[in-house]
Amino acid sequence: MPMKMMKENILPQPPLSTWWLFVALAATGLSLYGVSLIDYALPEPLTRAAPVEKFIADIAYEHLVNLTSIGPRVAGSYENEVLAINILVGAVKQIAREASPHNRVELDLQVASGAFSLTFLDGMTNVYHGVQNVVVRVSGAGGRPRGRRRTAILLNCHFDTVPDSPGASDDGAGCAVLLEVMRALAATPHPLRHDVIFLLNGAEENILQASHGFITQHKWAKSVRAFINIEACGAGGREVLFQAGPDDPWIMEVYAAAVPHPFASSLAQELFQSGLIPADTDFRIFRDFGKLSGVDLAWSSNGYVYHTGLDTADNIPKSALQRTGDNVLALTRGMLSSENLEKEVDKSGQLVYFDVLGAVVISGRAPLAALAVLATIALLLLKIHVNATRAKKALYTRRGWWWRGVGRAAAAQCAAACGGVAASCAVAAALCVLRRRLAFYSRAWLLAPLYALPALAVSWWVLLRLQPREGALVRGWWRGRLQHDAGAALWGALLLLCAACGLRSAFLPLLWTLLPTLADLVPLDPRHAGGRGAVRAGGVGRRGAPVQRGAAAARDAVPHAALGARGRARPGAAPGLLAPGPRRQLALVPPTCRSSVARRPWVSAAGGCTAARPTTCPCCRSSPRRTACPPPRRPAPPRALTSPPPRSTPPRTPSRSTSRVRAAASVSAFNSHAITDPPDPLTMLLGPAHIVIIASPVEGARISWTNVVPELQESTPWGSRRTYFIALHRAREPAPWHLQLHIQHNFKTPPSHWLDLSIAGHSMFGDQKLHPDHERLLKSLPPWVAATGWGVDLHLYTV
Repeated sequence: MPMKMMKENILPQPPLSTWWLFVALAATGLSLYGVSLIDYALPEPLTRAAPVEKFIADIAYEHLVNLTSIGPRVAGSYENEVLAINILVGAVKQIAREASPHNRVELDLQVASGAFSLTFLDGMTNVYHGVQNVVVRVSGAGGRPRGRRRTAILLNCHFDTVPDSPGASDDGAGCAVLLEVMRALAATPHPLRHDVIFLLNGAEENILQASHGFITQHKWAKSVRAFINIEACGAGGREVLFQAGPDDPWIMEVYAAAVPHPFASSLAQELFQSGLIPADTDFRIFRDFGKLSGVDLAWSSNGYVYHTGLDTADNIPKSALQRTGDNVLALTRGMLSSENLEKEVDKSGQLVYFDVLGAVVISGRAPLAALAVLATIALLLLKIHVNATRAKKALYTRRGWWWRGVGRAAAAQCAAACGGVAASCAVAAALCVLRRRLAFYSRAWLLAPLYALPALAVSWWVLLRLQPREGALVRGWWRGRLQHDAGAALWGALLLLCAACGLRSAFLPLLWTLLPTLADLVPLDPRHAGGRGAVRAGGVGRRGAPVQRGAAAARDAVPHAALGARGRARPGAAPGLLAPGPRRQLALVPPTCRSSVARRPWVSAAGGCTAARPTTCPCCRSSPRRTACPPPRRPAPPRALTSPPPRSTPPRTPSRSTSRVRAAASVSAFNSHAITDPPDPLTMLLGPAHIVIIASPVEGARISWTNVVPELQESTPWGSRRTYFIALHRAREPAPWHLQLHIQHNFKTPPSHWLDLSIAGHSMFGDQKLHPDHERLLKSLPPWVAATGWGVDLHLYTV
């Protein structure tokens, strides 16, 4: 009888064939495609035949068309300050007429002026005058129980836009959603338990000015207990909850329980708040200046139209309005019914939260999250110990030998992941040199050959070169089991690192650690509990895990990938996998005018800086800011209103006096550091609605006081000198600005000059927005370019 070898490396069944690898890849691809279809699984929009307490997308879409038919609504323009206000007020009055007798609707038009400092844009001071808010309060009719204080939920959006954009998604759709939510709440056949305040603010694109005016000055602001903010960086699709908190975790618990179509992730919140995305929303104002907690919702699909002339109502599907409206209405009603709204602020910290395929939201408070981390690490250690014990019995080795092998395999996988990242970064660098860095932007499928395949190839090569060589003992399934343990150990290390840093996005490495751990500890086939049945669930497949991770990490590490790769070939149609997408490019046009004054104690300039010697320039006041190239479609002309305009439309006001900046400056010396008798004005300005000042005192000096804000925010240093960025905005009638600056120093001998000033007037709307040369430049661009720009009158002073 022939001798039968009993060595464990002679397997009863060989490893999986190559066909199984293709089957696994196909299953993975189909799974990813199925998940991507969730983005387009939107609810059917309701019509006016639906019950009045429901959110009706048809009505919301009418509000959207009415608002976007005005065109661009830049803060300070006639379109924003008169026409948009008229349409919104008319809509609110119609809602009040149709309200249930159990609820009442109150309207207030706020005109606010103020100033505040922000760390946004490397530090700036924001000064505004005359910005407008449409504020509406919906409350239950009848008296309030004695001793019960008034509490309210704030729902916020903004109706102003960037120049040259109709702003259908950002944020006309947000206003349309809130108007329809307002109608549904007011029509509810029972009184509301708490108040709901709707803030339709008119200066968000002006760096969050109108929301600051409301939360710091409005008479109803003190009753607000929590808020919901609606924003957008795309048109349509699923709105994502990308910010929550900073306190009151019960808000997210209500969201998880009440919202019918959840889409939320604490990973998105940490990514947004990390500063990697150069954007901000009114969420910051309510959090920092109102000391409130709430949620931030935004669309992100079809971001190609964002802040362009293509952001029209035609690109907003009604089904997206229905989905967002259903969620906002359900969340508002859930918060209104919560007893936590009447309690003190819960400072126990925010939740870890994420949704599962848009069906449910899994959330947990900090103690539960810490317990989950500890349990996962314990299971991971148990998994490796169990496999070490199995190897000891089957391969006649010591447990320590297996642990060392896992460590070496983990190091190899880490090196493979780094190699994949390096490969993708090398491709990105090559594309930058070739001036094709956004080659993938309009065709998402190019991400695979440009970034994923090089990362996979390099990661696989590094893994094969560095994988531990433990001799003939580690073959086949045992090698797969070793790599499986090493991959789980790597994710466990990342989990511990994220937990130590207090990151709520640690749920990702927790899942990537827990799932393979359970796959090994809980065998799929009970007949092979200690054998290859458990390994079969992840043996060969796990060998590719470090390659997959390297590709994903490499793709995320490339800055240009954050610009997005999702769009639609046509409005309302889901794209195919290989459907050509829109193209978008960025082009910068240098400034065309500047004038300077050198080292004079007193400077006066009017129009073209008569006291200075201006530079010769063919277009003195015109400087395009940038051009953006969205999809090759021209924007459609504004659609007609779906409902009659208000009866009385004010006549168009005259244009601003001029787009040129006129300035005068003087210096007064005084000794006291305490400002008891402020000096004469350092700067007097008159110009367009938007003026930007950058002030830089000489080295060793600083601006310690100004008359516009209690504390002037420092910006990015200019070499070794401090700089201060001040934005001035008047939304109403033009009037001169009087700016006083106190320069503090310790010089024994006064310097030759004290201050360098850059003063720029931005003509962002009106008849004087574009110089003829500037207009000809924009018209000369290709037809598939949606260009935007405005005139800038720039002056440089040395005082």
